[in-house]
Amino acid sequence: AAKVALISETFWRERFNGSNTVLGQQISLNGVPREIIGVVPETVRFPRASNVFTPLADLRADKDILNRGNHAGFSGLGRLKDNVTLAQAAADLDNIAQELERRYPPTNAARRVNARLLLESVVGPYRQTLFLLLGAVVCVLLIACANVASLQLVRALSRRKEFAVRAALGASRWRTAFQLGAESALLTAIGGAAGVLVALWSLDAIVALCPPNVTRFHEAHIDWTVLGFTAAVVALAALVVGVWPAYRISSNASLTRDLHDGGARGSSEGVRSQRARGTLVIMQVALAVILLAAAGLTLESFRRAQQVPLGFDPNNVLTLGVVLPAARYDSPPKITSFYAQLVQRVGVLPGVEAAAIGSNIPFDDGDWDSSFHITGTPPSVPGQEPAAEDSAISGDYFRVLGMPIIRGRTFGPQDVAGQPMAVLIDESFARRFFLGVDPIGQHIDDNESPGENLPPLTVIGVVPRTRNEPAGEGVEARNLPQMYFCAAQLQSAEQVLLVRAAPGIDPASLILSIKRELAGLDPEQAISEPKTLEQRLNASLAPRRLATTLFGVFAGLALTLASVGLYGVMSLSVTQRTRELGIRLALGAARWDLFRLVLTHGMMLVGAGLLIGLLGTLGAARGLSSVLYGIGASDPTALLGAMVALAIVALAACWLPARRATRLDPIIALRSE
Repeated sequence: AAKVALISETFWRERFNGSNTVLGQQISLNGVPREIIGVVPETVRFPRASNVFTPLADLRADKDILNRGNHAGFSGLGRLKDNVTLAQAAADLDNIAQELERRYPPTNAARRVNARLLLESVVGPYRQTLFLLLGAVVCVLLIACANVASLQLVRALSRRKEFAVRAALGASRWRTAFQLGAESALLTAIGGAAGVLVALWSLDAIVALCPPNVTRFHEAHIDWTVLGFTAAVVALAALVVGVWPAYRISSNASLTRDLHDGGARGSSEGVRSQRARGTLVIMQVALAVILLAAAGLTLESFRRAQQVPLGFDPNNVLTLGVVLPAARYDSPPKITSFYAQLVQRVGVLPGVEAAAIGSNIPFDDGDWDSSFHITGTPPSVPGQEPAAEDSAISGDYFRVLGMPIIRGRTFGPQDVAGQPMAVLIDESFARRFFLGVDPIGQHIDDNESPGENLPPLTVIGVVPRTRNEPAGEGVEARNLPQMYFCAAQLQSAEQVLLVRAAPGIDPASLILSIKRELAGLDPEQAISEPKTLEQRLNASLAPRRLATTLFGVFAGLALTLASVGLYGVMSLSVTQRTRELGIRLALGAARWDLFRLVLTHGMMLVGAGLLIGLLGTLGAARGLSSVLYGIGASDPTALLGAMVALAIVALAACWLPARRATRLDPIIALRSE
């Protein structure tokens, strides 16, 4: 059939200026002219950002795709019929997979179809983290509500004489409560509006922290749904912070007592109020401990994920994607010649220390793994063959990545097409499959080249193990060994050019000169995604960085709010106990005794909060464990660090009111009543 293509709306606007005459125009895709037959609207979003769509049937020209043993890992999209569940569809697909396994056991043993909802396939891996972050938000909100409720009560208590007079003049209890509730609602509404503004200002920063390859995260925006949810939260917060102060102040007993006793401090009602405020402080401290522990655990997890040995040096290495179109490079010799010339030209550029090509390089968001068989060993059960990650590289690949050759040699001029194929393995491969024997010279069956009864691969070298994905994720979690093939013997049109810049040279500064050399070889050839290895590595850590950053921000807010709440309660306590403290001084109590009395009261509240927070952290351990790497959710160091940090801040919050109590003049204290 005629070669056709669909293009995305973004591509249409950027490359064709949104022209209405785009239909019928030709574009050259991988050297093949194609007619544009439609524009896909930007509202149609796929898990991966795509600009050009071509018919799947075109892949029939690729012999590797038609090879049943080559599991290319396609993803299919399907819309379920009405009244058909995902489980039913998955069962139908599983039946098909089982029938294929029965017909073709060598290639389809243990092969299954993974059926999921589209949204789940995109955000599923991040759902647990998002729920944990939502839990952190709720904790901060509860701490803030407790703080504001306590401050509202303090403010209302300072106006109790006013409310008593209002009651005496005929104001009902509900009128008093309504006034306090309206004030709380206004305060909360202003806070909610300020929160929306902060969210708008910080949205770009949050999106920047999100995984760059998940388009769903980058669709985040403030819409009417978000504003409606925020309004509901504001209304709930207003209710929470306003009901308790309004109830306490508007009670008939409280108003009558305030009118008759002149607001004397130290009444039983004051004791009950202190206990209630103390309970709020304990709750704030407990929630702050949970958030601090979570922040400490995620921070330590992020640090450990960063420090897992890479096996290579990512500094000063530039990577550029190159895909040779089959229309111009239709034979292995042409592919080999192009890449050999490209590596040679780039390798002698000023500022370049070494250049190489490689496929399935570290942190390239791609996977290439296959089963293998050690020559001369019993065959494996179909579906249970050992597997390894595969890469096709040129000789200077390990030099570019700063990797030593542990044993043997790397690929050289003798490793060319037509000669026996060589392979390098990593040290984990050597330990698992050649334990106790010298791996150099050992043989592995060739299942990568087309044909039958091929001579085996010869192991010529052993290199360090590299980490190719984020620690504990994806293929890395499977802990597969690695095999390296020679790119001159196992040709691939799609490669990544890796360039190590000389010391003191910015790798990005080499891009223009590399493009000139590429144009000198083939003016129509393009490169894609010029990035440094450090940028690829940092992008892979985006989910952990997002969780760590937000947990840290929420923990900082919780710590600040809890310390402010504790300080406010202790200051009010000293103020309300002014007469009592003055009497103690008049009867001969030392000022150190007053300091210890106030400080002990505050630290008792803190101690109770720390204990409850510790129990809460242990209870939340199961949820945290799914987002941690290399550290347990009940790690004693993180828990102890959170408790010590909060205890120090709490001590400072209690210290100032306690110190103020020691400066009381007993005469002035007694006269104040």
